[in-house]
Amino acid sequence: MINLQEQISLFKIIGSQLKNKVECVAIGGSALMFYGAKITTKDVDLVLLKREDLETVKNVLFHSGFDERKNIKGIFREDEDMVKPIMMGGKDTRFDLFLNEVIGFKIHEKIIERIKEVHEFGNFKVNIASPEDILMMKGCTEREKDRDDAAELIKKFNINWDIILDETSNQAKIGIAAFPILLYDFLTEIRDNYKLDVPKKITKELLSIASKRIKELRKKGKLIKVTKY
Repeated sequence: MINLQEQISLFKIIGSQLKNKVECVAIGGSALMFYGAKITTKDVDLVLLKREDLETVKNVLFHSGFDERKNIKGIFREDEDMVKPIMMGGKDTRFDLFLNEVIGFKIHEKIIERIKEVHEFGNFKVNIASPEDILMMKGCTEREKDRDDAAELIKKFNINWDIILDETSNQAKIGIAAFPILLYDFLTEIRDNYKLDVPKKITKELLSIASKRIKELRKKGKLIKVTKY
């Protein structure tokens, strides 16, 4: 586990070793610490936008004492065909490096436009994903700590639910077709277990989006495949 200052120190090390400017999007606990919504994190989750940048950061981490971890059981199902992150493990934390998507959730121009904060550490530019996008990415998972993080996001921020609905509809087309169902289950559980104000009209609309997408796929003779992280 590391705190915000320790994470910043790691980012400074990366930035000092980069020969050219590299840009990434911080998500998960890494972003939540910048927002003051989390004190420590075990995984530093970063999305790289270019393959060469991902490989560059991976190499910098390797030369800084991090080793690539493979065949980690219990994290991915073997039948998942989505792009999996590169995991670089260190003594106190692990870097999960994603390329343009997070467990099937696609990173695109509008997500970049919703960036709330930008921090530069030498040649390392770290963009902090919006609370809405972090919340949706956590909806692709089934880890208990992600529910805790999502609850903190809803408590701390005035979530723009219109963004949630618009992006869910988009992700159902460009990412995981079953995303509206996953997010419905996720938000319903958070509302019931944490007693938070997740509008019922929002969860109802998520089901409507899911139903519409299922009908579209059935017409094309396709099936929805549900996978979780």
